[in-house]
Amino acid sequence: MNDTEFALLISDPRGPEEVLPLLAAEELANLLDALYQNLDTPAPALGAQSWYELAVEESARRTGSPETEQTA
Repeated sequence: MNDTEFALLISDPRGPEEVLPLLAAEELANLLDALYQNLDTPAPALGAQSWYELAVEESARRTGSPETEQTA
């Protein structure tokens, strides 16, 4: 995922709650990687932490992680 794609995605006005479930598995994995790398910079993008947390939850939900099943 390039910087432009990343910026467009996390600035989507629908927000992560609506966007993340629509992503294909590979797109979600690429976004998680881009978010992780972005958060490891001195000045992460605004909202990147929230997107990352929700993307991790979406990924766990898709894989049927026991942790997400207990809280659901």
